[in-house]
Amino acid sequence: MGFPYDGEDRRPSIASATTVSSSGSKSSLGGRYKKKLQGFFGEEYPTPGGRELSRHNSETSSLQGGALPSFAPGAGPRNRNNSVNDGSLRSGPPSPTSSRPRTPAPGPGPSSEVTPWIYQDVQDRAPESFFPEQNNNRAPKHSVSTHHRLHLPGHRHNRSTEEKPSISHGYPLRPTTSREQSFSAAARTNFETAQTTTSATNLPTTSATLGKTRADTKSIAKPSKATIRTEAINNAAASSTNNIAAMSAPRKESRLPFKTKRTETASDLRARDPNARTPEAEGSANVWHLDTDMSQMEGIVDHRQPLMTPPSGEIYTGWPGEQPVAKQLQPQAGDDSGGTWDAPDSWAVKRMPDVNQERLTELDDNGNVQRDEDPGPMFFMRIFRADSTFAVISASLNTTAAELISMMAKKTFLQDELDNYQIVMRKQDTSRQLQQGERPLVLQKRLLEMAGYESNDRLEDLGREDHGYLCRFTFLPAKMSGYSSLERDPGFNKLQRFNHIDLAGRNLVTIPIALYQKATEINTLNLSRNPTLDIPKDFVQSCTNLREIRYTSNEAWRIPPSLPLAGKLTMLDVSNNRLEQLDHAELWRVSGLVSLKLSNNKLMSVPLYFGQFHALRSLNLSSNSLTEFPDALRELTTLEDLDVSFNSISALGNIGALTNLGRLWATNNKLSGPFDESLKALVNLKEIDARFNAISNIDVVSQLPRLEQLMLGHNSISQFEGSFTRLKNLFLNHNPVTNFDLNAPVPTLSVLNLASAKLARLPDALFIKMPNLTKLTISKNHFVNLSPNFGLLSKLEYLSLAKNELSRLPAEIGRLTELRYLDVRENNLGVLPPEIWYARRLETLNVSSNVLSDFPKPGAPLPPLQDVASTPGTAAPTLATSPEFEELGRLEDFQARRPSQASGMLSVSSSPGTVSRKGSVVSYSSSKPSMVARQSTASSTGTITPTSRKDSTLSSRLATTFATSLRHLFLADNRLEDDVFNELVLLPELRILNLSYNQLYDIPPRTIKRWTHLTELYLSGNDLTSLPSEDLEEGSSLKVLHINNNKFQVLPAELGKVQKLAILDVGSNMLKYNVSNWPYDWNWNWNHQLRYLNLSGNRRLEIKPSPQTLSGREARDLTDFSSLINLRILGLMDVTLTIPNMPDQSPDRRVRTAGSIIGTSMPYGMADTLGRNEHLSTLDMVVPRFQGHEDETLIGLFDGQSLTTGGSRVAKYLHDKFKHHFIEELDRLRQGETPADALRRTYLGLNKELATAATQALDAREHPSSALVHRGSVSGPTLEEEDLNSGCVAAVMYLHGMELYVSNVGDAQALLIQSEGGHRVMTRKHDPAETTERARIREAGGFVSRQGKLNDQLDISRAFGYVQLTPCLIAAPYVCKVDIKESDELILLASRELWDYLTPDFAVDVARQERGDAMRAAQKLRDLAIAFGATGKIMVMIVGVSDLRKRERARYRTQSMSMGPSGSPDDYFSTVARKPNRRRDAVGDSKLARLDQEVEAPTGDVTLVFTDIKNSTILWETYPIAMQSAIKMHNEVMRRHLRIIGGYEVKTEGDAFMVAFPTVTSALLWCFTIQSALLEVPWPQEILSSVHGEEVCDADGNVIFRGLSVRMGIHWGRPVCEIDPVTKRMDYFGQMVNRAARIEGVADGGQICVSSDFIREVQRMLESHIESDRSGSTGSEETLSDDLMSQAIRRELRSLSSQGFEVKDLGQRTLKGLENPEYIYLMYPHSLASRLVVQQQKAEAESRAQVERQNHAAKAKNRDLTVDTQNVWDLWNVSLRLEMLCSSMESTGQSRLKPPETALLEKMKQREGEVTDRFLVNFVEHQISRIETCITTLAIRNMMRPFKDGMLAQACPMSDILSEMTTQLEELRMMKEQADFDIAPA
Repeated sequence: MGFPYDGEDRRPSIASATTVSSSGSKSSLGGRYKKKLQGFFGEEYPTPGGRELSRHNSETSSLQGGALPSFAPGAGPRNRNNSVNDGSLRSGPPSPTSSRPRTPAPGPGPSSEVTPWIYQDVQDRAPESFFPEQNNNRAPKHSVSTHHRLHLPGHRHNRSTEEKPSISHGYPLRPTTSREQSFSAAARTNFETAQTTTSATNLPTTSATLGKTRADTKSIAKPSKATIRTEAINNAAASSTNNIAAMSAPRKESRLPFKTKRTETASDLRARDPNARTPEAEGSANVWHLDTDMSQMEGIVDHRQPLMTPPSGEIYTGWPGEQPVAKQLQPQAGDDSGGTWDAPDSWAVKRMPDVNQERLTELDDNGNVQRDEDPGPMFFMRIFRADSTFAVISASLNTTAAELISMMAKKTFLQDELDNYQIVMRKQDTSRQLQQGERPLVLQKRLLEMAGYESNDRLEDLGREDHGYLCRFTFLPAKMSGYSSLERDPGFNKLQRFNHIDLAGRNLVTIPIALYQKATEINTLNLSRNPTLDIPKDFVQSCTNLREIRYTSNEAWRIPPSLPLAGKLTMLDVSNNRLEQLDHAELWRVSGLVSLKLSNNKLMSVPLYFGQFHALRSLNLSSNSLTEFPDALRELTTLEDLDVSFNSISALGNIGALTNLGRLWATNNKLSGPFDESLKALVNLKEIDARFNAISNIDVVSQLPRLEQLMLGHNSISQFEGSFTRLKNLFLNHNPVTNFDLNAPVPTLSVLNLASAKLARLPDALFIKMPNLTKLTISKNHFVNLSPNFGLLSKLEYLSLAKNELSRLPAEIGRLTELRYLDVRENNLGVLPPEIWYARRLETLNVSSNVLSDFPKPGAPLPPLQDVASTPGTAAPTLATSPEFEELGRLEDFQARRPSQASGMLSVSSSPGTVSRKGSVVSYSSSKPSMVARQSTASSTGTITPTSRKDSTLSSRLATTFATSLRHLFLADNRLEDDVFNELVLLPELRILNLSYNQLYDIPPRTIKRWTHLTELYLSGNDLTSLPSEDLEEGSSLKVLHINNNKFQVLPAELGKVQKLAILDVGSNMLKYNVSNWPYDWNWNWNHQLRYLNLSGNRRLEIKPSPQTLSGREARDLTDFSSLINLRILGLMDVTLTIPNMPDQSPDRRVRTAGSIIGTSMPYGMADTLGRNEHLSTLDMVVPRFQGHEDETLIGLFDGQSLTTGGSRVAKYLHDKFKHHFIEELDRLRQGETPADALRRTYLGLNKELATAATQALDAREHPSSALVHRGSVSGPTLEEEDLNSGCVAAVMYLHGMELYVSNVGDAQALLIQSEGGHRVMTRKHDPAETTERARIREAGGFVSRQGKLNDQLDISRAFGYVQLTPCLIAAPYVCKVDIKESDELILLASRELWDYLTPDFAVDVARQERGDAMRAAQKLRDLAIAFGATGKIMVMIVGVSDLRKRERARYRTQSMSMGPSGSPDDYFSTVARKPNRRRDAVGDSKLARLDQEVEAPTGDVTLVFTDIKNSTILWETYPIAMQSAIKMHNEVMRRHLRIIGGYEVKTEGDAFMVAFPTVTSALLWCFTIQSALLEVPWPQEILSSVHGEEVCDADGNVIFRGLSVRMGIHWGRPVCEIDPVTKRMDYFGQMVNRAARIEGVADGGQICVSSDFIREVQRMLESHIESDRSGSTGSEETLSDDLMSQAIRRELRSLSSQGFEVKDLGQRTLKGLENPEYIYLMYPHSLASRLVVQQQKAEAESRAQVERQNHAAKAKNRDLTVDTQNVWDLWNVSLRLEMLCSSMESTGQSRLKPPETALLEKMKQREGEVTDRFLVNFVEHQISRIETCITTLAIRNMMRPFKDGMLAQACPMSDILSEMTTQLEELRMMKEQADFDIAPA
């Protein structure tokens, strides 16, 4: 019998280059063992249940049923080697104990610590030593490199010296096993039982012990695996008891583990073994003899139960090759249980698979055992070969990797033995070899689903294509991967020092050899992104100075067992894996850890031993699955940094023991309520970040003595009054804060952010308490005015007051001499205080979107504050201004002496806006050093030259103002006129000036010339007709000029002199001139630097070649654009073009020549800007008559990543290909599928092509020689270097008839704007921090940072491209289907930058304001975003859809931009000119000014509505501060919808409105709209928490009450109409008005009460107008001259009928002050009809309570006392119960109390009305006496016999108690008499 290692393939060390070792089996063990045992016993042994030991789920016919074919792995000769433990080759210190716990057996054991291999445990032997191989005529020499397996992380061969089990520590020990346990149960069980006396440490290994072993499955942490394996192993072990003879045959050959043709003989090696000892055991040279007597099995089969059955609830944590077993008896200290020896991990000893492995399906990615699935259809898969060719395999879903190898063998010319082949799966830049039991088709299917494919996308067929960007399966021989990769030089030869070793992303299977020699030098080791890495324990142990290990992104289910052996480890990073628990990770060994990062795993708890990390300072547990704060962390007293963000923790609990904690990060959890009181103890806490929770109170936090940073944005804090000791930064933004105050000064506070709150005021005293504040943000609140004490913030540098309701700024703003950035956009400022000029360091001032009519002149400076005034008496009273000027002058000199302040370099760092990106406005020339100088005197400006005494005074005055500092001035969207330039010329330092959308008609000459540094000038949306040509000169710094939306007919030729001009927008003007007439009119050819030129919307402009050019007399064609080599965007929409050639489009150039009407009826407008980018990356797509159909349109926006080297080729590819792919997908749609499916597949298909091209390009770059260019590859996009890792977001709309399909990925958004002023968001912003997206990203192996970025790189979670982030980032779109209704007006599609600066409501108002011209609307949105501070690229697209139901009108329409014929219903109330009324007396609210103008006051028959807030008086008294905000919200809703629907605000009184409407329909529509809109308002928390504003839902869960409740009354009639002489507004009088007011008084909160006259008028309207609608609306509505009023009524009736409404008759009511009763009706919109039910229930409950009160009053009429009789009856009840207790105590043996008899009491209650006062008084006295008696009795009983064991236990007659007491009193008397004697005097 030949020794099984004749053809062995084990390697003497990892350094053996000739050996390519591997681990585990290639196929089922069943087939293999049947082969081996055949011929040994002469018959095959049966398997349990007649089944094979392995299961084959393949549906391929060749593998179904029966044994494997001869070519299959495992069917042929198997030269296996697993685990022969031999110490003879090891010269290092031996292992003192086996790593597997053993039960000490009686009998003598070897005395030496290293037992010769002959006497080692039989369990430690490899199965090969018992199974002779049958080689089937294959030469053994081939077997040297036969087996090769990639090692999964954690394959373990041996235990280290440090792993000796101990009972001393208190942590839950992970069940462990050494590698000798990983061979089959068939070989194992019987040998161990047969040789019970071989070694003193022999352990009877039973089926339960083996039930925890496996080799080929992934490591998991699920409780169910142990049980499953135990059942399987019991069957297997039971069936293998017949094979014992094979295991006891005598051996004479060498048993050394390494024997090849080049090695010495075993005997020589053994003779030289320095550790060899004489065996002390019995026996001769033949240790075993062959016992073939099968009838006598004593000592062979062990019938005992296992010592310990693995608990079924235990969490399984094993990995291939590392099979935990249940802990058995631990060896005691000093016990010699050693004697075994394991080969070091670094020898890469090949491991055997678990016999049960093939019985189980492999685990899925979540660690769950796969259920037996119906194989279903055949799936396809591409498997590549080594030469980049591929085969397409068709197999069932359950086909394993082993079966696929067999299939590939039929299709491949094998260069090696089949056993040496493997399938390697590559994902991104990581590869791993698939285990035999894994199902590649399942892995592929799961990845495709992760990428966004769905079951109806034919997942089974998708595998035919190349999905290499997701995963690639390659059929490789072992010599091309695995250990052979270690032969390549990893680059360490060039290293001089080995302190820091980075092995990240190298797809290693083990540690490179070169590192072993330098192991002691290694300090830090980065092992990230090596999913199959096996880390040998002996290597880790040899790294004696290892301090830091990074083991991230390895898809690990457990921490490799070798890592905790690094005893000196201080930093361990195992983030971004799949760890589910750490109970068995043995991290307690690394007690010296200082930093531990566990973020982005699946941890649900933290083991208790964490509490003993006494050196731990930093712990990161973010992005896990913790639901409560781990108790173990409460003991980490040394912890300084703790991050538990992105979990589901609901409370921190008591963390007072963490006294050294300095930083606590807990964002995105479920924390609610106040912080725990224990937080007070954290005296060293400096920073708290708890954003995105529901925290409501922070009073505890304010008591922390060292707190410096507090970030609590996006919580539920409504009030704060407290103080801080050292706080520097406080963020309370996005909280419903209504009151904020500090009760003590906080001199350290530097940054305060209260944005997006509900503040209406700040206390005056607050500003004194923040003397060192430098940045204050209170935007998006409800401030109407500011405290004058703002001037006390003398060190303030940044102030944002945007989006409030400020009507004025205090003059004290001029005291803010350090202020650099001031943002007051979107307020109602009519004037700026002149004193603002004295904020003399102001660099950026944004006053856009206010109602400014002029810019202030510099006024007199403010008098100095009292406490900073100069010494009294320094100047005479008559010269009062002199000291102030001197004082300011000294301040200026002081500033000049401070270089840090005086340098004022215009760079990003010096701008106060740089703290926030939105606020940062940096001009094009900001980096030029020529602008640095900014001196403190006016003479340095060089522009204001004093020519007279007056000018000299002005100059000296300006020297102390912001004239010397202001660089960025934004005054867009105001009411400024030409005289504003008189003040603006005093600002010579301007770089950016934005005057868009004002009322400018002319720019005075020599104005622009005064701004010598001006680089950006925005004049859009005015009435300009000319530019001052003399100001346009060659030396101008102007780079950006926007003059679109004006009335230019020609442009001056001098514009060509502005050589630096790069961006010019003259769209939507009236240009009409000969562009070739260049000496007099502008021609673009002189501005060679132009990157952006927009001429779109100039319908009268014609560009045609000049006659001279045509005749050849002129050498140059000036109508050509070819000289503009830098041109990126050229807009020529609506321009007439007759020139022969146009510039070519490219990824870096977009030329638009289409018209502004899509098809025949859809107006279209677009606007874009490059922003600060040099190159083009955003593209628009409009495809009218899509697929040749008139009713189909495709519109898209592709926003690519901005690149520095060129345009975005990704965006260009999508722009060009989307249409064609979408047509193909539409053609492929099957029954039941919709265009939404086609859109989704188009996104996925395009992204696949992009990602495939990028992946191949990246591969070619990394491996130029082996670039994968394979057959059948589709010609994908051509991508440059920068495009490979870039990407693109997109939004695409497909309009088919009246069905609109909208899709998007990323942050490009689309709105549907409705004629009522409402809107619907049709897209979804794919934000990585959003809950569902975050879960998807984590499942795909990515993470979300605390900044909300995907893998800390991207702030979107879905997009095209970005192949390096696949599959965390996918291109599966959000798709929404909308049916276009008649009320839908516009579709707005825009890129992210627009939404960063404009809210949807603002965008809707602006778009509707310009709805008559879509091009102007798009441009205005873009221009306002720029005015608000946007500096990035923007694209806006607007499509009009209001006429889609009337397409037949298109033939009557001229090519104008009106969105409907004049007089269409949607233009009602706004039929005048496009520009709103911006007169000086226009409304003073900037929001209202953007809406339609107010209707004329109705006269004649008028509908009046009165409204009032229910319980407003109580609310004002209870919540005065919150009501200030609530009233502003209420008024804004009321007035906004008045403008939109068309009502006239007559007057307001308090919170009551009186409104008049011209029609009953508009009044009813307004009331319905208001009632619904009030439910959506973000009311202050105090209002929602009160009983008057709490949320109430109906039975179906719909909200019907929430916040302020408004009652309404409507009446229709003919009032007296008169104009009020004071207010100049119409007022109404008469009986009709009184009746309307009284009807409103009848209503309850949330009700709409109407009169009978109103109901009759509504019925009349319905009858007269609905009929014409039924007839098809072909009558009067089609006529352009139709009455506007009836069209409006029809529109309102359609809106009302679409909502539905209900009417309830309340009957006749007598109204106060009116003689005749009135019939009153209730009206509700259908959505709020359940209010009626709820209010009826309330009314019934109130009526019942009223009846009870009346009855009670009737009963009490005979009494004068105010005693509540119920209290008397309760007193009686108490006395009865006490008497019953005393009664029960009289008799022993009672187990429970008897209930008192209360029948008499109930009768008395019923006759309560007959009770008199005299009876009551006497009765109460009786009851009190009875109660006192009972209490006395019980007290005496307790005194004598205490009730310590219960009262009834001491029950006895009262006479006994009294007898005892008498006896004791007598004894006491006698004792006192005996002790009574005279005491001698002192």
